[in-house]
Amino acid sequence: MSEEIETTCPACSPQEFVWHDVLKDGQNMLVRCQICGDVHPTETETEKTIPVRIVISRGDESFKTNALFEETQVVTTNEELVVEDQNGEDVYPIQITSIETPTKREEYAKIADVETIWARAIDEVDVKISVQSIGNTNPYTKRVPGEEIFEVGMEYEAGGERFRITRIKIRGGKFRFKRGDKVEAKYIKRIFGRVAYKKGWGALHILILPYL
Repeated sequence: MSEEIETTCPACSPQEFVWHDVLKDGQNMLVRCQICGDVHPTETETEKTIPVRIVISRGDESFKTNALFEETQVVTTNEELVVEDQNGEDVYPIQITSIETPTKREEYAKIADVETIWARAIDEVDVKISVQSIGNTNPYTKRVPGEEIFEVGMEYEAGGERFRITRIKIRGGKFRFKRGDKVEAKYIKRIFGRVAYKKGWGALHILILPYL
């Protein structure tokens, strides 16, 4: 199936757009009108792009880059994008956390009005984990792919310690605590869990030891 575009036809529709089949792609397309069959060249309009500064955080670190956007594009907080730096050397999957204009920070804005985009990397994320054991809670941080899924009630490992997830705090403040609830790592604020003791004598020994 050939590509189709809407454009004017000099033979039958010089003022209004009608559908055309693309015969030759490129800046100067060659197209055939679906109404009258006339074959003619047409120019495609390219959207103007402008560079925008982006500050990307990953864990406790952050870095700056510039990426090209169409100036009429509208961006919003929490939106996920894949941006390419201005030199075309690196690509970053990100989630926008804040949009800065010359006067204030906005929830959404047209790119032409944006001064800086603040974002966090979501290709890899640092997941904070709190594991409760007898008498104390151990904090861990685990770097994982942003799309890795964590499930309430399942066992995982962090810092050499096996634990079972009891609840997950997601970004925005809400909790997931029902067994079987699943959350992708890029949306997680913190995971809470309990040490997963092995069944049998070893677990019993650990549990009664503090009372000896």
